[in-house]
Order: sequence, then C-alpha cells, then structure tokens
Amino acid sequence: MWSDREADRDLLGYTSYVNVLADVCTHEDLAPLTLGIFGSWGSGKTSLMKMLKCRIDETSEAKKTKTLWFNAWRYEGREEAQSALLHAVLAKLAENQTLAHEASDLIKRLKDGASILKLAKFLGKTAITMTPDIGGFVECFREESEQIAKTMESFDKDFEELLERGGIERVVVFIDDLDRCSSAKVIETFETIKLFLNTPKCTFVIGADPDRIEYAVGEVYRVDDTRRCKDYLEKIVQIPFNIPEQALKDIGCYVGMLIIGRYMADSGWVNLLAVRPSFYDCVDGLEQAIQQWLAANRIYFGDDFNELIEELKAILPYTDNLARGLRGNPRQIKRFLNIIALRRKLAKENGQQIEPDVLIKLSVLEYVWEDFFNSIIETVDPSTGHSQLIEEIMQGIEEGETSSDSKLVADALGQVGLVSYLSLKPHLSGKIDLRPYLFLAQTSLSRGRASAILPVEEEAKGIASLIASEDRLRSRAAARRAASKEPSIAASVVRLLLKDLPVAKEASLKTHVITALEEICRAHPSHFAPALKAFEVLDSSEEAVALAASSFLAAAEKAEVQVPAELNDKFRKSSKLVEALAPPKRSGRRVGPGGP
Repeated sequence: MWSDREADRDLLGYTSYVNVLADVCTHEDLAPLTLGIFGSWGSGKTSLMKMLKCRIDETSEAKKTKTLWFNAWRYEGREEAQSALLHAVLAKLAENQTLAHEASDLIKRLKDGASILKLAKFLGKTAITMTPDIGGFVECFREESEQIAKTMESFDKDFEELLERGGIERVVVFIDDLDRCSSAKVIETFETIKLFLNTPKCTFVIGADPDRIEYAVGEVYRVDDTRRCKDYLEKIVQIPFNIPEQALKDIGCYVGMLIIGRYMADSGWVNLLAVRPSFYDCVDGLEQAIQQWLAANRIYFGDDFNELIEELKAILPYTDNLARGLRGNPRQIKRFLNIIALRRKLAKENGQQIEPDVLIKLSVLEYVWEDFFNSIIETVDPSTGHSQLIEEIMQGIEEGETSSDSKLVADALGQVGLVSYLSLKPHLSGKIDLRPYLFLAQTSLSRGRASAILPVEEEAKGIASLIASEDRLRSRAAARRAASKEPSIAASVVRLLLKDLPVAKEASLKTHVITALEEICRAHPSHFAPALKAFEVLDSSEEAVALAASSFLAAAEKAEVQVPAELNDKFRKSSKLVEALAPPKRSGRRVGPGGP
C-alpha cells in the first residue's frame, strides 16, 4: 500500500517541468521572483515542488543557493505565524556557523524586526480597501515604539548585506499547503513576502490552488470583483505554472510505476525513469511495454516478482476506469489503489471469489457516484446478489433510452458522466453476484458508521416504507429483502402492509403492496391466510390492482392454501388481462377432423 506523502520519485513524468523551473528559480535576471505552482487538491503540487527543491540543491554551485521548505499550515492558528516565515529564513541562513558568528548583529536586528509584521498586517489590510484603521495604526506604534519606521526602512538593506557576507547568491523559499490555511493566514503570508523579503536575491515558490487564494483575497479584503482578486494574485505571483492535466497514458504510467516502485530496488529506478517516455510510443500498448521492461530487468526485483506481475495484471488493464472515474487526480488514485489493495486482501482472507475488473468498476462507482451506489445496495436481491437496477440501466444504455417508469433508472440515465463510465469495459451485468463486493464496500470509511442491529419492529417499519415507495425497483427490492428475513421480521412487515393496504388511495401503491405480499408469502407461506382476509374488502375495480391480486391468489393456490371462490371470482373477473390470458375452456364434446 502507499503513503499519502508526496512522492520523491518522478512517478508523474515531471522531470521536464523540474528542469525548466529550476532554471527559472535561479536565473539572475528574474529575481526577486515569486513562482506559483498551481493545481487543485491532489494534483501533485507538493511532489513537483519537492523534486524542484532537490534539483536546485543538487545543482547549486558551491552551495551558493540556499533552499528552505516552509509548510504554512503548520503555523495555522498560532500567534507567531505572522513572523514564522521570516524567522525560518533567518534560521536557515544561521546554519552557516561562521556567518552566524560574524553577522550576529545583523541577524539579531532582523529578528527584532519580525515584530513589525503586526504593522505589515495593518498595511496589507488598507492596501486594497483604502479604509485605514486609525485605531489599529496607533496601537501598532504604541506596541512597537518609534523604531518601527526605522526598522522597515533598514530591513531590506540588512537582509541583503547578510546574504553578501555569507556569499549567498540566491535564497529559494518553498511555501507549501498555503491553500489549506485560513484566508487571514494566506494574506499574511503574501504580505510578508511583499513587504519584507523583496530583495534581488530572493525567490519564492508557492504551491496552492489559485481559486482558494482568490477566495481568500475576496474574503479578507471584502472584494466581490473577481477581476480585482485575480489582479492581486498576479501582482504577487510573477510567473504562474499550472500543472497540466494528466492524460490517460500519463495515469497508466503513474499507476504502473507506483506498483513497480513497491517491489523494485532503488538501483533500478534511474533505468525505469530513462525508459518511461518510450512506454507511450509502444505499438503494443502501455501494459505490454511495461511487461517487456520487467522481463528484461528481472535483476532489480526480489522474490516477490511474480506477485508484482499478478498485481499489475489485476489493475493496469483498467486504468482507463480509474482515470475517467477519478478525473486523473494522482492523490485520489493513490488513495483508491490502497482501498483496492485492502479489499483484495480481505476477499482472499475470507475466501470470497471476486473479479479484479468488477471490483475496480464497482469501487469507482462507490467512490465517485455514492448516491447511485447506495441505490444499488438498497435494491440488490439478497438471495442472489443480482441487481435489476443495473440490468435495466445497461439495457437502457444499449437501446439509447433516456427515460424509464422507474425514477432510479431514469435518474441514472440522465447523468451523462455516469452513463459514460458505465459504458466502459468491463460492462456490468444484472446477473453478477454483487454480495461479496457489497460486503467489501462496508469496510470503506466513506460508507459511514456500521448500521446497528435494529429492533424487529423498527427494521420492519423501514422495509415496509420502502415497499410503499413510488419506485417499482425500490419497492420490489424491499419485498425481496423482507422475504429473505427471519420469520419475526417478515411477520412484522406483513402486518404493517396489511394494515396500510385497505386505506391506500393510489392504485400503484396498492399494486406494490400486493406484489410485495406475494413475494413474502412465497417465502413464508403461513402468511397467505391472513393476507387473504384483507383482500375481502379490497376494491377490485382498478385493473392493475385486480391483476396483482389475481397473481397473489394463484400463488396461494400453488402453495395449497384454500382460496375462497368468491375472491377468485371477484378479482379474476375484474381483470380483463387475466381473462384474456386464461387458457380456452374445452367443450365437453370431442370434435374430429371432419367436423361434428
């Protein structure tokens, strides 16, 4: 399984980005510079920044470039967050003991100046709104004394002199997780960069979701104009770099290398990175290219090589499902693969037979379309594990239907993304036994707390309410569930249904209840007799009701339950459809080929 920490290996093909951005960060004509590494949650910002830092550290001539990693989120909610960035930079420079000794006066003066961040916060607040807080202004000067103005004027000069004494040509500060901070801390960090560390030898690399930063600007400065929020970000970040979206082959390479990396010795990693681009061009496809490389480089692997091959076979062919279902987000994919690995182990431990492709397909449905997956759980046949919901949806997709008399089916067919995903191979079938997969789904944190064992009456009420649903699939599934329950619960459901049947107004509701009663009574025949009594006062004038009742009566007779003749006459005569389907009555006189 995989950690959620950022990758220190180039699993995502970021090497070309790193090469270019490293030059940008250290280019003498570009400083002072703020470089924005922009992307959504889980897109690989931190991994790219870590690789970029390593590249700069490796190529820095005589260590004349100092790099610093600053996690902004660590200081969330702490008073010293305002000056933490400055102190972190000074602490990094003070690692040079000679410099720390010879320039102790400068370092002390700069550290003392960190308190000026309270004024920086005040100035930043008024910079856009142009509504100065006079009380705050006076308070700043009262707290920090008259030395504030002098400190502000000398800060840049002192900092640059410190770098010169240490022979440092560039300081590159990486600020990560800024978009996880509160809006106030986001702006404080930007104001610190803008007001205090704006020297020709400084570069800042900020990893963030730009939408989150623009939201912080609007919230703190109370700016509703989206353009003004963007302008603020553009003034701070001179060069934005948006992480490109991962294509299907990118995700395939990422998944393959992620799996290989768990089994391979470090000595083989350089080789694998070198051949990575060739995987894209293999005429036999990505999976075949990876398999060929593995066969030729068996030396990098230990005794678990065969296990690696089996894992790749179980996952790699279905990366299209992962990429399309999870929108290609690397962090989501890594988290998802952990879930799959856990479930495969659980299935093996419990002796459950599962198909890897079906496991991935259903797990993506659970992860991305949770409401739809819950509908599958709710409507699956507990005795067979079959899903009529899936069967009807797949039939609708095949026939190009966009509507259905079942709301569950119609809603699913109306979701373009869901339909597109269900159309991918492997195609699901309503005849697949879903029970082992649904058992495994219970292990996911996203499924919420495990259901407590309900009292008989409470569970029966829940099932009865689903039977009374307007959706026929949901009603039928609840009926099957009731039929599969132990006698006490089945009896309670029957009692509730018989209580509601005489007062039901809608024909569809009566039909659902009668159909459910037949399903339950087939499994628990002792309930046929009390159900028949309720039919005595049931209106037989509605065709659908009469048809459902006739089916129930036929099932009772098949179970050798005595059905009163008047009930048969009442419903069978009322149903024209039953009458039309009845076999023709034979004449008492035999007729030969030649006529009478």
